[in-house]
Amino acid sequence: MARSPFPGMDPYLEDPTIFPDLHETLIGIIREQLAPRLAPKYIAELTTELVIEEVGTDDQSLLAIPDVTVTQAKEAAVAYAVMPVEPVRVRVPMTIPMRVVSAYIRLRENEKLVAVIEIVSPVNKRAGRGREKYLKKRATFLDSRIHFIEIDLLRKFARMPFDGKLPRCDYLAVVCDGYQRPNCDAYPITLRQRLPVLPIPLLKPDPSVPLDLQDALNTAYERARYDLRIDYFKPPNPPLMSEDDEWAATLLKHSAVQ
Repeated sequence: MARSPFPGMDPYLEDPTIFPDLHETLIGIIREQLAPRLAPKYIAELTTELVIEEVGTDDQSLLAIPDVTVTQAKEAAVAYAVMPVEPVRVRVPMTIPMRVVSAYIRLRENEKLVAVIEIVSPVNKRAGRGREKYLKKRATFLDSRIHFIEIDLLRKFARMPFDGKLPRCDYLAVVCDGYQRPNCDAYPITLRQRLPVLPIPLLKPDPSVPLDLQDALNTAYERARYDLRIDYFKPPNPPLMSEDDEWAATLLKHSAVQ
């Protein structure tokens, strides 16, 4: 079986050409992992939402406007000097519908929504309409008794807001137990750490069920054969910090992918 050379999250999976596929694959495996642990009282289902992604000239989806110079032709004694009009290549912002999949845990008896598991996607995290829409949905869950689990496996863009200080981390998982809010358990994760086992809370008095996030990621990597899509000889996108770059280079040098 193909395995990632990294002990936890593989930073090469954050590439914009790969992460959308990882997002959908991983959330499906999370549902698959939880379903037998929830049965027969609870069920896990996948819900798909279409989010409009604003694609512009940079990560902030801004419109590129070229400089414009206005000149007036000067009259010569005999003839006019005519400057040819040359096109300037610019980009206009476009909107693309993106599929974002979440995992919902419901009480089988009456389909009451008990918990929501979200993997943060670039369209959720990047400044713009997608982030604003996600934050509104997030606030709706947090204002209720629904348990909310948020998994952020992206180093790029500002993290979702919450109160409290965290140590330096590359990734973050937050478990918001509806019975304990406004307090939540945050799991700061560095590139060199194994992804945690998260406790997924249920209705009282039922105990939480474990979600082995690293096992789910490993399964996604193996099933999708991401090793065939990743070129480990090139730097990841986004790039690593200098100290992690040296560590990753040593790791890859001694791994089977080299």
